Amino acid sequence: MANEQKPIWYLPGPNFQYVEDVKALAREAGLRIIDANVTSDRSDEAADPPKVTLKSAVLEADAPEPQQDGKLNVAQLRDELTARGIAFDTAAKKADLQALLDAAK
Repeated sequence: MANEQKPIWYLPGPNFQYVEDVKALAREAGLRIIDANVTSDRSDEAADPPKVTLKSAVLEADAPEPQQDGKLNVAQLRDELTARGIAFDTAAKKADLQALLDAAK
């Protein structure tokens, strides 16, 4: 069973920043967790990973700084989507990334 390849849950680390016990959720769902911050590869990604919630202290500390016009730049949009566990095309345009983020709110 050690060689069995489980689907991957690409979850931005560290795991302690989530309200839920993400390791237990992964075990129950039969998934492996890989830190989404360390790889852009999304091969073997789980189709429907568990939903998790960031602790409020993490949300406050890690909130992206908006640009002077109040909007996020492309890098900030990608970071925010990754932090929320939302998959996106790395070649997506800013408007598409913003639409994904808006839909998640």
